Amino acid sequence: MRHDQHVPKSYTPWLLTGISGLFLAATAGLGAAAPDTGPPREMGLWFNHSGKGAVEIRPCAETGRGSNYLCGFIVWLKDPMNKKGQPLSDGYNENPQKRTRPICGLPVLGSLRPMSDGSWDLGWVYDPEQGKSFDAAIQLRSADSLILTGYKGIKFFSKQFVWKRAPDDLPRCNGTAAAPASDRQAAAKVRAPTPPLPDKASVARAEQMGGLVVPRPVPAVKQPAAGPR
Repeated sequence: MRHDQHVPKSYTPWLLTGISGLFLAATAGLGAAAPDTGPPREMGLWFNHSGKGAVEIRPCAETGRGSNYLCGFIVWLKDPMNKKGQPLSDGYNENPQKRTRPICGLPVLGSLRPMSDGSWDLGWVYDPEQGKSFDAAIQLRSADSLILTGYKGIKFFSKQFVWKRAPDDLPRCNGTAAAPASDRQAAAKVRAPTPPLPDKASVARAEQMGGLVVPRPVPAVKQPAAGPR
């Protein structure tokens, strides 16, 4: 799929297919995350539901407030080049100044905060094939299955997608090798600190939403043995 021209009417985004145009309303409870002794299990590599890309979920920063939140970056692409043989770029971005950004390494999840039910919410997800951002929540369905929920403002007709965990040695689209197992094990021992009290805007948003419903089960997507082909 090209990223350097206008989106045709029949265009089908790979990250959040069909999420735009939803009318949304409130669902269940929000709150600060309960203390945990290990790193967030959501961290790691995930194939998106289409199998066309993989996202690495990790803390948004090493220190400061960003270390309390989770972000996601595209690190693998099934088809990293466009029809001209050039690396895919963020050509559909609503901001013309960002349309030259490479898709490889692009941030597509951000500011996800831990909730009392074990999910991460109040974040955002960006779909490079629509050039649009949506509110987002993620929650593990199992050790190797994650549910991404996209919505606008408050949830009602939200859209859910199942991501499958990818192997740690998945080749990176930027040409770098995967981190050695020893480095991954060391990183797994780092736990983001307990998040600070939310600011007034976050509190107001939580009160408006009224809560968060645990996503409904979604049929599992069979994961390829060594990554999509």
